[in-house]
Amino acid sequence: MAQVLTITANPLLDHLAEIPWRHGAVSRTGRIARVAGGKGVNVARVLARHGHAVAALALGGGAEAQEFSRLVAADGIEPAIVPTAARLRIGFQLADQQAGAVACIEDGFQVTADERERFIATAAERMRGCALVVVSGSTPDLGMEDAYRRICDSAAAAGVPCWVDSYGKPMLAALAGVHPPALVKPNRQEYGADPQPWLAARELHLTDGGGQVTVRSPEGRWRVSPPAVSEVNAVGSGDCWLAGYAHGRLSGWDIPRALAWAAAAGAANAARVEVARIGPEDIRPLLDQVQVTPAP
Repeated sequence: MAQVLTITANPLLDHLAEIPWRHGAVSRTGRIARVAGGKGVNVARVLARHGHAVAALALGGGAEAQEFSRLVAADGIEPAIVPTAARLRIGFQLADQQAGAVACIEDGFQVTADERERFIATAAERMRGCALVVVSGSTPDLGMEDAYRRICDSAAAAGVPCWVDSYGKPMLAALAGVHPPALVKPNRQEYGADPQPWLAARELHLTDGGGQVTVRSPEGRWRVSPPAVSEVNAVGSGDCWLAGYAHGRLSGWDIPRALAWAAAAGAANAARVEVARIGPEDIRPLLDQVQVTPAP
C-alpha cells in the first residue's frame, strides 16, 4: 500500500456523545468519547483502515494537543504535531439516531510567524517519498492564508501530487499559485457563483451534500449518484469520499471505479454515529447502489 501525508492546519480535540437530545432539556449519557478531529485526520483514519501508511501533520498546543496526538496514534496513524503556544481548539458533537447530529466547534487559535514557518517546512520535509499529499480544512489563523499555496509549491518540487479540500482565501491563494492543487473538492457553497478560479485545478469534484456529485478531470467528466442511506451523522462524509477516492487511485483503479468507492465511503460514514471510522467491509455492501455515468 501507499505512503500518504495528510495535512490539517486547524485540527481539534472533539467530544462525541450518542444520546437522544431535546432543546431546553438536560441530556445525560454514560460516556462522552474524545476523538482526534479535523478533516485531514478523517482522511487519514479511513486510509489507515485501508492499509495505507499514513502520517498526519497538524498544528496545536497544550494538553489538548498531547491527547490529540495519542488518539491519532491509537488509530494506526503516525502523528506529526508542530507545537504552538496556543492550545488546540476543542469541539463537541451530539448524535441522535432519530434527530440527527449537532456540532459546535471553536474557530481556530493563534499561530505565530515562527510556528507557521515550522509547519510549512515540516510539510515539505515529511512529503518526501510519499505517493500523495492531502491538505484539508481551514487554517486557524489569518496569517496562514498563503500556507496552502506554499505547500503546493513544495509538493511540486518533490514530485508528489497535492490535493486540497479547503475554502476561502487559503483555497483561492492555492488555486492562483504557480503550482495549483492537482485535485480540489468544493461543495456548492464553497464553489460559489464564479467557477473561474477552480479551473486551475487538474481535477474537480463538486459535491452537494448527499446529492449528485459532478466530477471533471482531463480523462473525462462524470456524474455520481451516492447510495441512499438513513443519515445519522454526516460530519466527515466529504472526507470519507476523498479518502475512498484516494484509495482507489493509489490502488491503480480507473476513475469510475474509484468514484464508486468514494461515493459508497461517504454514504457509509453518514449512516454511522462515529466519524470516519469505516473500512472496506463497510463500503463494499453499498457499491451496487452507486451510479457513475459519463457527463457531457
